[in-house]
Amino acid sequence: MADAKQAVYRDFSCSFPGGESSREAQSRSAKVIEALLEEHPGGAIVIGTHGDVMTLMLNYYDPQYEFRFWESTSMPDIYKAEFTGRKLIRVTREWGKGD
Repeated sequence: MADAKQAVYRDFSCSFPGGESSREAQSRSAKVIEALLEEHPGGAIVIGTHGDVMTLMLNYYDPQYEFRFWESTSMPDIYKAEFTGRKLIRVTREWGKGD
């Protein structure tokens, strides 16, 4: 499992039978984030998603969010992503297992 997970983060075009690549998932989710940021400028938005998709969404705005970040999450977690316009300015972990 760990090797397969690393593969899809190492090569964003990699996909397994019946699945989508990281690039496809990132593109799909980034469109949603972009639309929400446009519809609610300066507003507070709550999104529920899986850790993989969250990591890919954050990676769209900042490449430091990759396999090691995903691996560091405790699942379930709550993260707060702050934007100025469409620029990601800060990500903080607000809650996770053991908190």
